[in-house]
Amino acid sequence: MEFEIGYLLSLILIGISFLGFFLALMIDEINKAKGIVMCILSLILFGLGVYSYIVVGQWQKMKGGKDINRLNYYLNIYRESPLPEIMPY
Repeated sequence: MEFEIGYLLSLILIGISFLGFFLALMIDEINKAKGIVMCILSLILFGLGVYSYIVVGQWQKMKGGKDINRLNYYLNIYRESPLPEIMPY
């Protein structure tokens, strides 16, 4: 469970950085200097989110997890299976 929380927190951090980037674009229309500063801070936040995602993946691999990324595991579990063909009698 600890790896899923780490992945989730890093993805939340990346999402907040995207919101900050969009806010930077809006602020840029009013004040150019503040918009540029906000854009740089959003890029730093995005980099920290990607870094934390990679660190959690390496930590999971070091602990002996099946897969580096648990997202692939969950995609395979919850994949819809095709309906079996019913042969008419």
